[in-house]
Amino acid sequence: MDDAGQAAYWLSLQYDGWAAGTRYAFAVLDAGELVGNVVLKRGTPGVERAEVGYWTAGPARGRGVAPRAVEALTAWAFATFAEGGLRRIDLLHEGDNHASCRVAEKSGFALEEIVPAFPPYPLDGHRHSRKWLDGAERRASQ
Repeated sequence: MDDAGQAAYWLSLQYDGWAAGTRYAFAVLDAGELVGNVVLKRGTPGVERAEVGYWTAGPARGRGVAPRAVEALTAWAFATFAEGGLRRIDLLHEGDNHASCRVAEKSGFALEEIVPAFPPYPLDGHRHSRKWLDGAERRASQ
């Protein structure tokens, strides 16, 4: 963001998403410092799948911030929306983004498919997914 106007616009989009039930964004803090953002994108409330997105600030990378944030959001999303039909959450990224592959794997998202390149994305992508019971099954096996 380059100025307060852009920040205000971004915040209004987040508030609108919460109000519509289509986008749930959370700040990721470490000792009160903003180190990232994680978001659940639902499209239409009541559908059985959603998508998770995230970013981390440069100094926070490599510290496990993103996997913990994605895992927390995923647990919250299933606890909050499974009764309403949410069954799968996808994490999408470009195929050459090895860091995002690691975040997906550490967060329990299995690689489901290679997504062919489609403008404006010049490279093939990966779709990783977590299904509703994945977390409970993983915890039971530990």
